[in-house]
Amino acid sequence: MNQRVTGLAALVAAASVLVVACGGPDEPAPTTSSRPAESATLKRMTDRGKIIIGLRADTPGLAHRNPASGEYSGFEVALGQLIATGLGLSAKQVTFTQLTADTALPSVAAGTVDIFLGGATADRAKQAGLLTAGPYLTAGLGLLYRKSGPSVTDAATAAGRKVCTVSNSPEQTLARDAKLTDPEKLVTSTSVGDCVDELGSGGVDAVADFLPVVTGYAAADPANLAATALAAPKPVDYVIALPGGDTGLKERLTRIIRTAVTDGTWQRDYDQNLGAVGPKPAPPSIPS
Repeated sequence: MNQRVTGLAALVAAASVLVVACGGPDEPAPTTSSRPAESATLKRMTDRGKIIIGLRADTPGLAHRNPASGEYSGFEVALGQLIATGLGLSAKQVTFTQLTADTALPSVAAGTVDIFLGGATADRAKQAGLLTAGPYLTAGLGLLYRKSGPSVTDAATAAGRKVCTVSNSPEQTLARDAKLTDPEKLVTSTSVGDCVDELGSGGVDAVADFLPVVTGYAAADPANLAATALAAPKPVDYVIALPGGDTGLKERLTRIIRTAVTDGTWQRDYDQNLGAVGPKPAPPSIPS
């Protein structure tokens, strides 16, 4: 009898250990797939005590640096602060760095910045050996024109006109593919700000860029500038460019954007920064 009792007690004890190891019916054990992988970039941020985010910073409403104060504002700035808090830092532990279309992705690859927000596309990031998260915005091409000049609102009215776009950028490729104007009339500059200066001086008749960009400039100077959306080509996803191989950071960033879209934070921040003028894009579709 003692042997039977001892054997039964051992069996019960073993079953109890098994239940604890499995987490019990009300507390399932975490699986590897539910936890983001380790992130070398996140560790670097944590050790440093800040995240360094690259921006174009010449696009009012999206990301703009005040030349007098040096402060940054816009939708992508708000998004950068949201990302910082989502990664366990604070909104004050963000350093923004102004980059160009030429320097943005190489800066991420070199580790000069931790991530880049500024209209990067997945194809270009992949070509640079980088990973992407998001998308955080889906936008089609738009045109910015002077209210006192020719109304350049579509490919038909842009034909034969001088149209400026940023060199070596996705929007330059889209403008060329859309055949907005004669090839020799599609001029380029190093920044959209320079294109807008050319538009103001009459050097060009329109600026071609993503709709939120031209909308932001129109909102900043509504007395003189207007923006319009182009029906083609199809919209492009803005993604977060991050170091290649860092799948842990990719997963974390995508979850942060997905949550912002789901809980309404994305729409609130977009409306506050870009909702005053022009058509609004729908929130991006985040892959699960």
